[in-house]
Amino acid sequence: MNYLKCYKLFTKQTSTSTSGPAINYNAYIEELPISADNKSALLLELPVFRRWIDNMKVTSLQDVMMEVITGISEIFPAFSTLAVKLLVAPVGTASVERSFSNLNRILTDNRSRLTPCHQDCLLRISSEGQDFPDDNFWATVYKKWCKQPRRFLD
Repeated sequence: MNYLKCYKLFTKQTSTSTSGPAINYNAYIEELPISADNKSALLLELPVFRRWIDNMKVTSLQDVMMEVITGISEIFPAFSTLAVKLLVAPVGTASVERSFSNLNRILTDNRSRLTPCHQDCLLRISSEGQDFPDDNFWATVYKKWCKQPRRFLD
């Protein structure tokens, strides 16, 4: 999962103004599950690489990654190997596959017209299970029950 955060290393910075928080690229590199030598190589290449990314005419992430791998792999060898690792990372995991299976069980012919909100709620309940109510919940239920007038049969 730490590799997925590194896609921000290969994206252009949209604005240089101080209105938004600055992206800490060093933190992304430090979280990578790679050796200390590779981290230090990435940190050394980072300032020049960021300048190259921001001055590049290509805007899509795919074009940037392909340029890093094929065109300038000699200039930025550490970023080139990182791009290769990112591009061969598996797209699906067991949890994603489980979620799709749960969704197929939820959306049947009878329930094909559920709103996206209802689909999301049912999928969360199916995947994560129902929340267990805490003591405050039961106290609130009891107070509401006591407030309601009851009809007793004689």
